[in-house]
Amino acid sequence: GGAETVSASDTDDGGDSAGRPTSAPLLVVGTAESKGQRPYMEDRVVYVGDAGALPGNDGRLAGVPLFGVLDGHGGVRCVEFATRRIPEALAADGAYDVEASDGAAATALTRAFTRADVEFLAQAAPGRWGDGTTATCCALRGATLDVANVGDSRAVLGRVDEKTGRVVATNLSHDHKPDSERERKRIEGGGGYVAPSRMPGVGFVGPARVWDRTRMFGLATSRSMGDTVYVGPNRSGVIAEPEVTSHRLDANDRYVIFGTDGVWDHVTSQEAVEIARRHPNPQKASEAIAQCARERWRRNGPMQDDITAVVVGLA
Repeated sequence: GGAETVSASDTDDGGDSAGRPTSAPLLVVGTAESKGQRPYMEDRVVYVGDAGALPGNDGRLAGVPLFGVLDGHGGVRCVEFATRRIPEALAADGAYDVEASDGAAATALTRAFTRADVEFLAQAAPGRWGDGTTATCCALRGATLDVANVGDSRAVLGRVDEKTGRVVATNLSHDHKPDSERERKRIEGGGGYVAPSRMPGVGFVGPARVWDRTRMFGLATSRSMGDTVYVGPNRSGVIAEPEVTSHRLDANDRYVIFGTDGVWDHVTSQEAVEIARRHPNPQKASEAIAQCARERWRRNGPMQDDITAVVVGLA
């Protein structure tokens, strides 16, 4: 990992009539990673300081930064492809710029995710590759933060409560777990099946999973890119459609934290923002969040997932 400072806009720090900032804040970014039990790391970080420099962009996104985390599974082909392709697809989408409405921005982000997924599946289908990945990516559109999420990585906003002075966590994404009410309804409504793994003589064990049509393969996240085996009819399987949220930043918003589920399985959103407040340097904050998650994994037993934490300080 490493820290870097980037100006998200070359406009002035003016405000509108309500005193809200209309231009993007100065950002300081810190990243920390810890490999789990597997022989290679399957998490990746998206960090593009200036999306206007990406191919296919005509300057509309000059100064716009992109951030995110992706958590691959079944190999690294999908996660590496999506890490590169999502930013490129968004930068080349003529509908996404700093003047776009929230609705237009959400549509463009969804298109970028879909394009990356379709292109990867075209490569993966002939060999029936089993690779897949979550993706939680954000773009700073002026003073508006757009977050697109597929899977169970997460983006969290740390905001200071004016009355109490405490920092409060707000999730900017919804974890796509198969047994969450909305996701289970979608999957089972189309004829899909959600249940944990079953061990002979023991019964159900581990997290809820979405199963393929043969019920031989189960995935512990209900949305993912890639994963050719889990595509089901009637939206009954794993889908790659992101949920997009938009948040207009103001002076009380202090940082955005991205983490793969290796963080969130053992650290709450509120704990993460409190750790970030204790470490004003985003690099130190990301390292402290990753360390907290790593220690709790070790206390819980021999297994540890890949852990990635990204802290974006909003100055």
